[in-house]
Amino acid sequence: MAFLNKALFEISNFQNSLFVVFIQLLFIILSFQILGYIHVMHIPVMTKNDFYTFLVPSIFYSLSTILSLQALMKLNVAIYVVIKRCTPALTFLLQSIILKKKKLDLKTGLCVLAMTSGAVITSIGDLTFHLESYIIGSLSVIFQSLYLLTVQRCSEQKTSSEVLYINSLVSLPIVSIILLIFSDELSNVQSYNGYKTFSFWLYFLSSTFGGGLLNGATFWCIMKNSALTTSVIGVLKSILQVFFGLFVFDRLSINTNTIIGIVLSLLAGTMFSYFEYTSKHKKSFTSTNHIDYEQQNHQSTNLSFDTQEIATNSEKETLK
Repeated sequence: MAFLNKALFEISNFQNSLFVVFIQLLFIILSFQILGYIHVMHIPVMTKNDFYTFLVPSIFYSLSTILSLQALMKLNVAIYVVIKRCTPALTFLLQSIILKKKKLDLKTGLCVLAMTSGAVITSIGDLTFHLESYIIGSLSVIFQSLYLLTVQRCSEQKTSSEVLYINSLVSLPIVSIILLIFSDELSNVQSYNGYKTFSFWLYFLSSTFGGGLLNGATFWCIMKNSALTTSVIGVLKSILQVFFGLFVFDRLSINTNTIIGIVLSLLAGTMFSYFEYTSKHKKSFTSTNHIDYEQQNHQSTNLSFDTQEIATNSEKETLK
């Protein structure tokens, strides 16, 4: 999606990120309606309580998506990815507040520090440094962490398809208001002169379809795993993104600082994911062993009770 959106913005020169988000949300809602109409799937029903429950996560989602695309328009893909790699670190820090999860330990704390340091070093080495884009990218990281965690907290009794549909329904008017009031993108969309080109429709439709799939996969991963797992699972993808991002579109000026910063950020992100995976695996293993122990203990107790009952019955038979 980073490369598809960048291609839409750079190659097709379609610099209207709010409109892109609006179309992606509209595509998701219409897809549910069409699939429901042909009886392929059930269309979720949004209640008044659902609206109030998902209002805050949807606001965070809308701001995160809009700011991410705004940053991508002006940043190199590799730099953009390095900034977005700070999302797992912030998610880990915030989950203790929002979800009342565990505190930060030393190993993961060092990984968080290394990831953040890598992003800072990379920005120092960026000769085309654009402060506004870095600020927008950093804000997108904050709102992405908030929306991942609030979605996880608010959707405990929902399926991923219900969460996706309700989030899209609530987010669409939010994006529409921002599009109408705070930007001149509608006039830019009307005056755009590339609608007759094949490349525009290729990137625009791919971005729309891919955005729907990405949202669906994100919410599914949150429901099946957690917000933190969702934010750290893309580390290997980030390595490929950074590698290709160095050489496509607006080429990055490679120097010592950028190399050190990118490598440090990716290595720290990989170690962070590893520590989280092993910690989760140990918890799962301990929980399984505890359940097995309780079952064995229960079976042993039952067996002892059965043996005593047999012995008692035998004594009664002897007395008779």
